[in-house]
Amino acid sequence: MAGFNRVAAVVVVAGALLTGCGGSSTTTTSASGCLAPDKQPKPDKKPSFEKAETVLTGAPARIVMTTSCGVITIALDAKAGGPIPNSIAFLASKGFYDGLTFHRVVENFVLQGGDPNGDGTGDAGYEVVGTVPKGYTYKVGDVAMAKTSQAPSGASGSQFFIVSAPEGGAALTSQPVYGILGRATDAASLATINRIAALAVPGEQSAPPSQPVWIVSAKVEQ
Repeated sequence: MAGFNRVAAVVVVAGALLTGCGGSSTTTTSASGCLAPDKQPKPDKKPSFEKAETVLTGAPARIVMTTSCGVITIALDAKAGGPIPNSIAFLASKGFYDGLTFHRVVENFVLQGGDPNGDGTGDAGYEVVGTVPKGYTYKVGDVAMAKTSQAPSGASGSQFFIVSAPEGGAALTSQPVYGILGRATDAASLATINRIAALAVPGEQSAPPSQPVWIVSAKVEQ
């Protein structure tokens, strides 16, 4: 991501955005415990949308994201996120995230994904803006939204990040401008987050993981 620095931003890249493991029973895993790179599907072209349709009913909801390194279950937080959880649930319901990668994994900071271009420059065609709760503290397992440095606080496209370490939470809390989607704090989700985080390239702030990590599917459950 262009202009990225650890404390200031999970921003979405240049031009448009400065954004910066379960599978089937017959798949092959690598030494990392994730699906081997040769199992990565060829990405399909994702549609662009004008706005999100209403898909959440007000009842507790979650997004079950099956990645090539395991399952991440995101409990959506409509109170903290405002329109963001519904927007991301809408995209998930359209299959938007299926096949997309985690294009950026930063050591002791965050995992970032949800870009249809796979390089930090893409989005879903529209944006919503939530209000980041005053005094919000980002913690390990929190899922929030990447944004451009020019976008307002709480802006949300399709790109998200997951806080993977206490240091990352502290850095983000120093500038709490990233809209909240929810959190993934159950043991299985944290194990998956750790597997992906272990693929960070040491010292790199905007690099992809050392082996491809992708989203097999993202399903909304209410």
